[in-house]
Amino acid sequence: MKIITMLSLLFLSSAINAQQIIEQEKYQGTIDGKINISFYLKIEETGCPKVVASGVYKYNDNKAGNWILLDTTFSEKNQQYTFVEHYNTGIMLLKRGDDNLQGLWISPDGKKQLKVSLKKLKPTKAEIDKMEDELEKANYNANDC
Repeated sequence: MKIITMLSLLFLSSAINAQQIIEQEKYQGTIDGKINISFYLKIEETGCPKVVASGVYKYNDNKAGNWILLDTTFSEKNQQYTFVEHYNTGIMLLKRGDDNLQGLWISPDGKKQLKVSLKKLKPTKAEIDKMEDELEKANYNANDC
């Protein structure tokens, strides 16, 4: 009986901690109307209930193709996001519409404020998987000791 109770508790604990993906979105657009970027936004429920957002973006013209990890806070009700580039190299303040993200990229010193305009795309499963891998890799590189 103890084994069954312990297994039940383990199963219940893992079910409680399971995250449920709500959205996985790919965007493309520009910063300042001329810097082309790709952007991945993931929204998930972590329980309690708590909804969290995470994201990465990259400059399309950068040959290295490195994705920049975004630390995120947001208002689910207003669909307003604050994305802080992980190494504090910039901030994006974006509002999410039906098929876009619009707002500003701001330099760390606040002196540069550039318009951000992103259009939501319909990615394939393979594209979502690749962007999810990039998000995971960026998180690992930023947070692994």
